[in-house]
Amino acid sequence: MGFILGSLRTRCERLLNPLCNQLPLILSQVQYTTKIKCDLDGITAQAVSEEGLKPRKHRGRIRCNNTALPSEIHEAILKCSKDYPLKSLITDGQRLSNCIRSRHWLPTDAPANRGKLPAGEQRVPSSARRQQSSVFDMHDEYSCLTQLVGRADAEYAVLQRIFTEINQRDPDLRPRSFLDFGAGVGTGTWAAAQIWREHLFEILSVDKSRHMNDLAELMLRQGDPNRAMMLRNVFYRQFLPASPDRKYDIVMSAFSLFDQPSRRKLYELVDQLYATFDRYLIFVEQGTNAGFRLLDGIRNHIRRAHQTSDAHLFAPCPHSSVCPRVVLDDGTPCNFEATYTRSFPSSDGKQFGTILYSYLVYRKNPPDSAQGFPRLLRPTAVRSRHCVCHVCAADGKLHDATFTTTKHGQTIHRCAKASRWGDLLPMQVRWTDDKTRTAEEHLPSDDEK
Repeated sequence: MGFILGSLRTRCERLLNPLCNQLPLILSQVQYTTKIKCDLDGITAQAVSEEGLKPRKHRGRIRCNNTALPSEIHEAILKCSKDYPLKSLITDGQRLSNCIRSRHWLPTDAPANRGKLPAGEQRVPSSARRQQSSVFDMHDEYSCLTQLVGRADAEYAVLQRIFTEINQRDPDLRPRSFLDFGAGVGTGTWAAAQIWREHLFEILSVDKSRHMNDLAELMLRQGDPNRAMMLRNVFYRQFLPASPDRKYDIVMSAFSLFDQPSRRKLYELVDQLYATFDRYLIFVEQGTNAGFRLLDGIRNHIRRAHQTSDAHLFAPCPHSSVCPRVVLDDGTPCNFEATYTRSFPSSDGKQFGTILYSYLVYRKNPPDSAQGFPRLLRPTAVRSRHCVCHVCAADGKLHDATFTTTKHGQTIHRCAKASRWGDLLPMQVRWTDDKTRTAEEHLPSDDEK
C-alpha cells in the first residue's frame, strides 16, 4: 500500500510541477474578456422596450433551423426514383456526400517537375489527391438521382439559411431574376422560390450535365413530364450567357467551384459572375479547410481585381479586411452549421442531419444597418450568470466576449445568451484590449508536461 501511495504522489508531482511553475506567468498574462463596452442596436432596443420584443428573438437571429424539403419536392423525388431501388440510392448518395465532403482542390496550373508530383501534392495522401473530373460528373440518370437523394436535403438547408439571412436584413428586396451556376438538381431554385416566388420572373439554371438539367426540370414537373412546371420562366442551359450586358438580381454558385480545373479558370468564372450580378452575388462551398481556402482565394481576387467596384462584402464578415482565420492560421476554417430534416433516414436511422459550409455574399446596394455587427463563429458557451461568445468583429479580429447582466444589462445578456452559431449580435462593441487572451491558451500541453 505504501508503495502504491508513493507512486501516485510522485506521478501527481510530475504533472503539477510544470503548471505550478508557470502559474505566476499565466496569471500575469490573463486579461478578462468582460472588459468591453457595448451599446445595443437602436432598432433592437426600441423593439424590446416599446413593442415587447423578446431579446431571444432579436434581429440578428437567423430564424432557420431543421429545414425540411417542401412536400411537393419530396413527392417528386419519390416519383423520379421509382425505377430504381431506393435503398441503393440512399447508400450511394451517402457515399457520394462523404466523397464530396473530403474533396481537395489541387489546381492543374501549379508548377510541376517532370516525373515528380508537385511539392504541395506530395504532402497530400493518395486517397485525398485530386480525383478525375469524371468521378463527379453526372453522366447518367442514376448518378443524377444519387446526387438528388444524397445531397438535396443538405444543400437546400444551406441555401435556405443564406437566403433567409438576406431576406431578414433586406426585407425590401424584390428580385426579378436569378442565375444559378452549377445548379445541379435545382436546390437553389427551390430555396429562392420558397422566399421570393411571387417576385421572381426569370430563373436561369446553368449546369454542364445535360442529364442533371433534365432531372431538375422533371422535379419541377413533380416527376411527370406531361405536367406543367411549378415555377414560371425557368430556363436550363449548359453554358453561361454570352452577352456580358445581361444582369441578374441574384447570382449564385453553390458547391460547384471545385469543378474548375485551374486557378485561371476559376478566377475567369468569378469575374464573369461578378460582371453579371446586379444586387447579390453568392458563393458557397463545403465548410472544410479546402472549401474555406478556395473561397478565401476568391475573396482576395475580388479585392484585387474589383477594388473600385461599388459592391461590398455583405456576409459573413462584418469587415472588408483580410480574414482573421487566415491570419491566425491555426487550421480552423471559417464555417457555419445548417441543420435539416432528412427526406430519407440514413443507414444508422438518424432523421436529422447537419452540414458545415462556408460562404461569401456580395451586395451592390449601400450597407444595411446590421453591417458591422459581430458574428458568432462558434456556439455560445452559456455558463452560470454569464455567457461567452467567440465572434468576428468589425475591427477585423477574433474576440472572446463575456456578457453578464451586472456589467452589460439584462437585455444585452439575454440577446447574447440566445444567439447561436452564425448569428449576429445586435450591438456595437468597443474592445478595450485587442490582445485578449485566456488562461486556457497558456496551459502547458501534453508534450510540455
